[in-house]
Order: sequence, then C-alpha cells, then structure tokens
Amino acid sequence: MDFRKNFELHRYEVSNDIERQRNSGGLKLGYFYALMNIAKELNSLVGPKKAEETWINYLAFLRTVDDHKKTPYSFLEWDEVSGREHLQSTLQEGGAFLTFHYGFVRHNMVTIGQEIRKGYYRGGLPFYLVAEKNTVSQEKQLDKWESIRKYSRAELLNSQDELIGLKLYSHLKKGGCFSLFVDGQTGFNTDNYSLELPFLTSKIKTRSGIFRILARAKKPVCLYFMTMTEDYKSKIVFLPPFEASNDIQHMAEQVYTPFRNQLMLQPEQWRFWDRHHAQVLSWENEGIYNPHGEKTQLDWISKPIGGFGQLGMNLQQSLVYSLS
Repeated sequence: MDFRKNFELHRYEVSNDIERQRNSGGLKLGYFYALMNIAKELNSLVGPKKAEETWINYLAFLRTVDDHKKTPYSFLEWDEVSGREHLQSTLQEGGAFLTFHYGFVRHNMVTIGQEIRKGYYRGGLPFYLVAEKNTVSQEKQLDKWESIRKYSRAELLNSQDELIGLKLYSHLKKGGCFSLFVDGQTGFNTDNYSLELPFLTSKIKTRSGIFRILARAKKPVCLYFMTMTEDYKSKIVFLPPFEASNDIQHMAEQVYTPFRNQLMLQPEQWRFWDRHHAQVLSWENEGIYNPHGEKTQLDWISKPIGGFGQLGMNLQQSLVYSLS
C-alpha cells in the first residue's frame, strides 16, 4: 500500500471533517479530548501551531491504520526491521515483549511470527497477545486476523482475567513469551499500587502489575515500537532486552523513557491521545476553568455534552473552559 498517498488523502478528509464540525456546533468529544491532551503536553515544547498540526495528523493516522484493519493481507512485511537479533534472543530465552498503542499496532506478529516459525521459540508454547476483555472478544470475530495469529502460534489472553498475573508468571517460568501494551491500563481489579512517572510535560500514573510479575519472574524484557517513518515507510524496532529487577519503579522508567523519546519524534502516531487525560495526575498547565462572563478567546469548542454544557479551548494558552 502507498502509505504517503493513503495518509495524505486521510489528512485532507480530516481537515474537511473538523471544519464541518466547527461549523455545526462543535467537535466530537473524542476529537476535542485529543486536541486538549496534545496541546497540554506539547504546547510548551513545540508551540500551539505545531500541536494543532499534530492533532490533525493524529486523526489522519488513525484512519490510515484502520484501513489495514479491514484488509489485513495488504500489510505482509515491514519495509524496515531493526533489532531482529533482540527479538530472536528474547524468544529463545523466554520473556516479555512490551509496547504501546503506537504506529501500526496490529502488525506486531508479522516479524515475531516469522521468527517463531524459524524455530527461535520453544515448541508447544503459545505466544500470548495480552489485551482487555472487550478487545479479545472483538478480535476473535475477525476471521482473517485470527488466521494470521494461528499461523504465528499466537493466542489472545484476557488482561482482566482474575488469574492473569499467575498465568503470565507461569508462562514466563516455562520459557514462554507474551506481548503486552503497557498503556492499555487494564487488569484485574483496581491497582492500589500504581506508579507515578513523568510523561512529556505532565505526571501520569500507570498500572504496576506487569512490573511486579516481571520482578518475580526475572526474565528478559524487550521493548519494541511499530512506526511509519518520516519518508512513509513501515518500520518495526526491537530494542536490546534488559533483565527484570526488583525495582519496579526503575523498570517502569526503563520502559517509558524510550517511549517518551519516540513520542517526541512522531507524537501523531500514539493512538491514545483521546483518553490520555484519564491517566494524568497533574498537568504543567492545570485545570478546567469557568470564564464567569469574562471575555475569553476560544479557538475550539466541543459539541454539547449531555447535562454538562460544552467545553471550549484557548489553544494559545492550552486552557480548557467549561461553558454553561
């Protein structure tokens, strides 16, 4: 598939779409939240104009990725694979592959599956793809994707199962491997021991469960990213694995630091900008304000929210206002 043509077409469609929304009562709430989160994280780093451009590119990239959900066989190989030796060594020893909802997230098993079929992974063990319950149910209905997973010896595993921790620990101790999205923020029950970490300009919380499992299992951790490069090529990168330690805070930082670096390079490719505020503990620029009749420049507003009025945003100052 021609990624450049595909992305630029969607960018044109998105630009028209958001103008229609602007002229018909405001942005869809998901669109507004994505802009709010991007602006709050990036304004002080790159400026409001660049933050708004990132938002448009983010919406266009979502549509580009979703094209491949409908046609999985249109993407059968990565243009570039970096760190294949790190993938192979982790498969051989057994360990955790951690990633984020970033880039071409659906296509992780293309290269991983190739190496499994070459014999780098222990026979008889499945490669688990850990996902939330609803995602597992939805994915199993997509026959072509299920065929690709079976070909790669991959199986979906519900992250909200009450025995998920024991299952992953046991699998690792047997020499097994799994892939997990760290930013999924799902698990069994509420995490009473969530970790606090810096993001770009905010402070966030993240679930600690996976890091506690790894601390007990003492198995390699291989971080990987799936991207569309600046010259519109597909690229998957496996970083050198590190050994899990008892210091779960340090492990979390080992995972999030490379992600922050990647996010600064191409922030538009993170799928979860629309829900990012749910994990934020504090912003560099705090709060939702009520203008109380004062004159305020609003660059964007949301559609009315049932029972709560509308939200408005001053993009220059990355301030959000509650409009009654």
